[in-house]
Amino acid sequence: MADIGARRIVAAFASLGAAATHAAVAPSHFTSWPLSGVFFLATAVFQAGWALAVMRSAGRRTVATGLLVNAGVILVWVLSRTAGFPVGPHAGMPEQVDRVDLTAVAFQAAVCVLALWSLRARHARGFRSSLSAAAVIGAVGAGVTGFTLPAVELAGSHGHGDSHGHEMTDESVPHSHGSDDDPPELPHDSVGGTTGPSPAAGETREQEPPSQPAPNHPHPPGTAPHDD
Repeated sequence: MADIGARRIVAAFASLGAAATHAAVAPSHFTSWPLSGVFFLATAVFQAGWALAVMRSAGRRTVATGLLVNAGVILVWVLSRTAGFPVGPHAGMPEQVDRVDLTAVAFQAAVCVLALWSLRARHARGFRSSLSAAAVIGAVGAGVTGFTLPAVELAGSHGHGDSHGHEMTDESVPHSHGSDDDPPELPHDSVGGTTGPSPAAGETREQEPPSQPAPNHPHPPGTAPHDD
């Protein structure tokens, strides 16, 4: 464990942070474009596998592969944020830059720098003891986790369509407050769907006299009605 070296530890954890970020955004990319989701998922799997491989052995071929793949992913990201990706449902439309993107790019840039440094260095410098290596691993792991968790939570709470700006919310669709099936409201002085004339200003409607109640029984002709 003392032979690992600080560069390998930082590069491995940075690759794990990038892998977690890409895995978090993969489901939303599957929804918008399945091929894009496959790309992000494959990138996450490679970065996680590369982190484990570089912790076990820092061969030049392993380091060079990590450098090339991460540099290629960064170039794809730059293209999608400047000129827009040339194919897909949003071809030619540049995407917005958010915290999730910047976190993944920062981790990948760190991997590229450390991998290039390792390729140019002649000998890898290890730790004096396994305890020192464990302390560095704990510190680097905590730092990478602190940067990764907010980006993963943000990727899970927002869909990828929000960054494109192509989704339409309910507020953007014009609508009426009333239902089409509701009958139109009638004025208060209308009866049976017809509206009577409104009295002019200063005038009141003449009250109609109450109608006389009909007698309970008929009277013979020639007799006067009487109170029952």
